[in-house]
Amino acid sequence: AEIKKQINDGLNEIVHISCNINYEHCKICNQEIIVQVCPAPIEGVLRGVNKFKIMSMVSIAFAANDAESLERVNKHGARKVMLKYLLTINSFTDQRLSNLILKCFQTLTNTTQGINWITVQQNYDILKKTDMYKFDLTADKLYGSYWELNIESTITDPKSKQTRKLLNTYRELGFKLEELKVYFNHVQIDNIPYASSSSPGFADQDAQVNMRQFPVSTRKNSGLIHAEKTKLEQAIFKVPLGKQVIVLDFTNDRIPGGSFLYGGTGQEESICYNSDVYRALLDFKYKKFSGGFMIPEYGVLYIKNVTFFHPQQQRLERKIDAIATSCYDSTKKDGLYLLPAKPIENIRKKIRTLIRAAQANSDGNGSNTYLLLGSMGTSANKNDITKIALLFAEELQSPLNRHLRTQQRHTFEQVWLVTTNEENANIFHQCFKHVIDNDTSRSEPEKTA
Repeated sequence: AEIKKQINDGLNEIVHISCNINYEHCKICNQEIIVQVCPAPIEGVLRGVNKFKIMSMVSIAFAANDAESLERVNKHGARKVMLKYLLTINSFTDQRLSNLILKCFQTLTNTTQGINWITVQQNYDILKKTDMYKFDLTADKLYGSYWELNIESTITDPKSKQTRKLLNTYRELGFKLEELKVYFNHVQIDNIPYASSSSPGFADQDAQVNMRQFPVSTRKNSGLIHAEKTKLEQAIFKVPLGKQVIVLDFTNDRIPGGSFLYGGTGQEESICYNSDVYRALLDFKYKKFSGGFMIPEYGVLYIKNVTFFHPQQQRLERKIDAIATSCYDSTKKDGLYLLPAKPIENIRKKIRTLIRAAQANSDGNGSNTYLLLGSMGTSANKNDITKIALLFAEELQSPLNRHLRTQQRHTFEQVWLVTTNEENANIFHQCFKHVIDNDTSRSEPEKTA
């Protein structure tokens, strides 16, 4: 109210239909200010709706039917996920939403024609009955949930089979729905404190309570930046006991676990071999996405209460949270989303969502939270490590609270940049040169009995 009084004529009211919150936008300081929370609840699927989110959904749901597109969006079920989301959004009696979908559709298809929602529903009904990935591997048209946990094909790697035995022991019933969170963009996360927690599909009751009690903007922790030259699965056990660990998991945005079943050797597969993350990704597929899979173009999948096993001592375990996300595939061979002409700003949006997700799900005020990051999308996807490191540096050092003189990194106790590559470590040091901790003994291996 005080801000409104001071800059009365400098405001332009806009309404965020995604969460039923009225904002005012200050033309002077370029900040959005919440001025009213509307009483009518909107389902969780609508939180964070904007033209970028809808255009991204439309680009997958209404992709062409040529061989390349079918492999990209149909085989692992991304198209049916996006069709389901669009059908749900369109089902609400809000013409603004329908118009937004239509405008994005017409832009994508370069046409003035409308959308035949009856045909869209029919297409979805057909797709939801088939798992093309299973059919490709087994020639079995019968749809069966969690077949990945039972397939005995000769292509299934021994490491994968061993991990599946652990999953049957530790995660026989899978993850709870409230442990699986889908974030499409950072706006959705910023709105968590003001959303209706009783809305269907709302999985952030815990984050909402915590963000109200410990507002992100008031957090003032050490925010130490530390480069850790080791494997991620080892770095996790170097974090002191009693600390919350949130790990970035570079994930294939089309296939749960990437090449896990085939014995892949990437970071994603390594995490799956040493934890129950693979079961979580399958739970997203079968519990959240109606048998399909995708990672939002500007977003992440957040997994709570992951069990991570020590790579040398499987009886030694640790509870962590994981943020599954992906980057554009610069090779144009395997990514779900087509590589835009200028991908950097889109990747920035992704990194911003990643950091916001960790902030929203930190324990308490984040004073005991360690965020473990790395060279996202620079291996198989061939993104430039320097550009990725600079984006992390810019976002983590961007202002949090000007009055407290804090940056986004100060919402955590420590942020570790984990890599086994000497060149990557040097790049991290260069990009974070003004704030990075140069004490190489900062982390010590966890003592075991």
